[in-house]
Amino acid sequence: MTLQTTSLTDGFRRRFLVATVLYPLAEWAGNAYWFYAAFSLAILALLLAVVVTAVVRATTPVRRWLPVAFFVLPAGGYLFHEVGYLDQVLFLLLFVALWLGGRGRWWAAALVMTLAPTAHEISALTVIPLWLLAVWRSALSVRTAFAVSTLPVAVNALLFAVPSVAPGAREHLIARIREGGWNWREDAIALFFRTQVQNWTAYDPWNIALSLAPLALVAITVTAVVVGRGHDTRGWATRALAVGASGAPFLLAFGGWDEHRWAFLLCVNLAVVVWLWCDGHENVKRTAVTLGLGLLLITHVPLHYFDGFTSVPLTGTALTHHGEAAHPGPQGGPFEVPVRW
Repeated sequence: MTLQTTSLTDGFRRRFLVATVLYPLAEWAGNAYWFYAAFSLAILALLLAVVVTAVVRATTPVRRWLPVAFFVLPAGGYLFHEVGYLDQVLFLLLFVALWLGGRGRWWAAALVMTLAPTAHEISALTVIPLWLLAVWRSALSVRTAFAVSTLPVAVNALLFAVPSVAPGAREHLIARIREGGWNWREDAIALFFRTQVQNWTAYDPWNIALSLAPLALVAITVTAVVVGRGHDTRGWATRALAVGASGAPFLLAFGGWDEHRWAFLLCVNLAVVVWLWCDGHENVKRTAVTLGLGLLLITHVPLHYFDGFTSVPLTGTALTHHGEAAHPGPQGGPFEVPVRW
C-alpha cells in the first residue's frame, strides 16, 4: 500500500503513476487504507476477468489450456498472494495495449505502454520485452514497429536517468499517510533514497541469481523449443525476442532481493510469451510436449510467500503431506487453507 501513495505531487519520480492517478480520490477518502486495498482488489479482479475472457475466446488448444495450467501451478496462487503489488498494474497495462494492438490501434497501444515505466521501473524486464515481441510479430511495417516499440523503452531509460525523488518527498508522503491512520513501510520509502550499489550491500545478488538460474534455464529452453527455427530475417529476430522476453525477469536478481517474486515473474513471462506465440501457426504436438515437460519441471521450483507460507507442491505424495502438516488430524487435507486467527 505504501507504494500506491508515492505520487508526483509528493515529489516521487518513479513508481508514481498509480499514486498520482489515485491522489484526488485518496484525498476524498481521507487517505484511508481501505481505499488502497479496494483499488488493489479491483486490479486483481480485472486481471482475472482478462484471463477468463482469453480462455473463453481462445481458438487454439494451447491458448485455451495454458492459462488453466498456470493457475494449477504454484505461480497461479502467487498472483493472489501479491495482490497490491504494482506488478499487477503493469500486466493489466500490457493486456490493454495488446487488446488495442489487436484492433489495429498500435499508436494508442504504444501510449498505454509508455505508462508502464511510470508505474514501476521493473517494466524494463517484465512487460516491455513482451510488448516488443507482440509488436515485431505483428504485420506492422519495420518503421512503425520500431517507432511504437522505442517509445516505452525511451521513457524507461529516462526514468532511470533522473533523480528518483525531490527534496521533502518523504515528509510529504508520511504526513499524508498519517491522515489515514495506518502504518507505512519504511523500507519501501527507503528504496527511493538508495543507489543500486547501496542496495547490493543489503543482499547477495549472485546468490539470488544462482537460485533463479534453473527456472530461467527451463523458461528459455521451453521457449526456444516452442518457437522453433526461423528462416527469414524478421522471423529470427522475433524468435530471439521471444527467448529474451521469457528470460528477462532473471536479471531482476540484480535489482532487488525479492527472489520468489522474481521466480513468479519468470513463470508469468513464460506463459505470456507462449500465449502470444501460439496463435494457430505453431507446431501443436511439439508445443504440447515441450510445455508439459517444462511445466512439470516448474512444479519442483519452491515458491515461498511473504508470511511464512509456501505453495502446495505438486510432486507425488507431497500434496497429502502438505495437508497433514498444515492441519494435523483427520480433518486435514491438501486443499485446506491454514489460518492465523
